[in-house]
Amino acid sequence: MTKYHTMSRYIIKFFIIIIFSGGFSQENPSKTDTLKIKEKYGIRFGIDLSKQVRMITEDYNGVSLYADLRIKERLFIVAEVGNDDKKIYNENIDSNFKGSYLKAGFNYNFYNNPPGLENEIYFGFRFATSSFKSEVFDYLVYDLDKYWENGRIEDYSEYNNLSANWIELILGFNAKISKNIFMGTSLRLNRMINQKSPKNFGNLYIPGFNIVTEDNNFGTGITYTLTYRIPIVKK
Repeated sequence: MTKYHTMSRYIIKFFIIIIFSGGFSQENPSKTDTLKIKEKYGIRFGIDLSKQVRMITEDYNGVSLYADLRIKERLFIVAEVGNDDKKIYNENIDSNFKGSYLKAGFNYNFYNNPPGLENEIYFGFRFATSSFKSEVFDYLVYDLDKYWENGRIEDYSEYNNLSANWIELILGFNAKISKNIFMGTSLRLNRMINQKSPKNFGNLYIPGFNIVTEDNNFGTGITYTLTYRIPIVKK
């Protein structure tokens, strides 16, 4: 996780430099301002590369696809769909969580681009829902007094038809790296609304939400996206 967060900081700094350096790369801005720049509106499709990073650093498999539609100068409608398969193994439990999720919402770009640039610094909102299952392979009985030296109990259990709903607040960056190709990153704060969990076993992980801690309805996440835009109309 340390390598993962270190990499995150470097990538975020990289995109900030790209976005702000673009504004100073305009030659002879007085001439550019006199030209009428046509804004491109279209659908972007892409992938969240943070999943591939996690597959290297964690016992994890997953994929997340991204799509947005620009409907106004600063407003984008967004949808995300993905699948997570996460194994949790520690001194207390050996378990696995697998399922899919869907997120929908919007991004609002509050960055004022110089003419001809299409970079973004945006605020976003998502409503998210997840459907998943969990498996428990073995566990250690918690002994408060630590009187008995209990070993791990091998008792396989499978819990199906689990679900969760939550909202996400997002701060993100997008930089245009070539014609119709964008790279970006986002930081996310998740707030759980409700979840369905087994009676005798909590949800340690929820696909799309990430790690769940007891008596805490908040979670965090980070994404690195690579997207391609299909231009529909120029305004």
